[in-house]
Amino acid sequence: MQGNVIPFPSPCQGGVYFIQLKTVTVWVCGIFSLSLDISTSMLNSSFKMLATDYDGTIATRGRIPDKVEKALLEAKQAGLLIAIVTGRGFDDLLRVCSQIKIFDLIVAENGAIIYFPSQDKIEPLANKPSIEFITQLMQNNIPFHQHRIETIVRRRFAEKVNVIIEEFKFPLHIIPHQDYALILPIGINKAKGLEKALLHLNITNNQVIAVGDAENDLDFFDYCGFKVAVGNAQDEIKAKADWIASKEEGEGMVEFIREYLLV
Repeated sequence: MQGNVIPFPSPCQGGVYFIQLKTVTVWVCGIFSLSLDISTSMLNSSFKMLATDYDGTIATRGRIPDKVEKALLEAKQAGLLIAIVTGRGFDDLLRVCSQIKIFDLIVAENGAIIYFPSQDKIEPLANKPSIEFITQLMQNNIPFHQHRIETIVRRRFAEKVNVIIEEFKFPLHIIPHQDYALILPIGINKAKGLEKALLHLNITNNQVIAVGDAENDLDFFDYCGFKVAVGNAQDEIKAKADWIASKEEGEGMVEFIREYLLV
């Protein structure tokens, strides 16, 4: 047997399990063997969707490089659906992402909106915050940006916003994301948005590969069956990852697709 082989005792007399780098060979009671390829060909047969964060994962300064687009299309041609799962505002994403139509699914505003590009179908999963909440932000001199549902403030204002939420019992929660705080209705996050979208596609969460870089991807990672961190990912994301790219941002995605997923 070629390569590094690790023997494990079998429960059957004379039987041994041999594990190679990419192949498992099982000898059953010394009578016959069964070899299973556990490399990427198994991954391809088990998974149906490649779902990726946008900024810092496939996009650099808001744009998807041509090389990354080509790799994503290779994954799609191999039979995977491809999806964006992002904290970016929906309309903002449509503005900056010229390749939106190559994706089978968009989960935007950190799970608050799902969109199917081929059908041009938008499904909001919650309502925008109340006028009373917006008024409180203004009265407390907290600068904010309002998307369709998601409200964004600088992270340094997060504690102040949380005081407002608790004092007035607004049904909102805060998700930290690098230098920002994403304010969303309770129960909304990337995982919940993706969960709702998968109901339309007859796909289970265990059939989804998640690719991300930042702390707002944590629930997304917990939900999906296989997790990939790009090289620039935060430590808590890398700690949850099943595979970590050596390269950053879109280059890390290309590395994963071409050197692991489709090998």
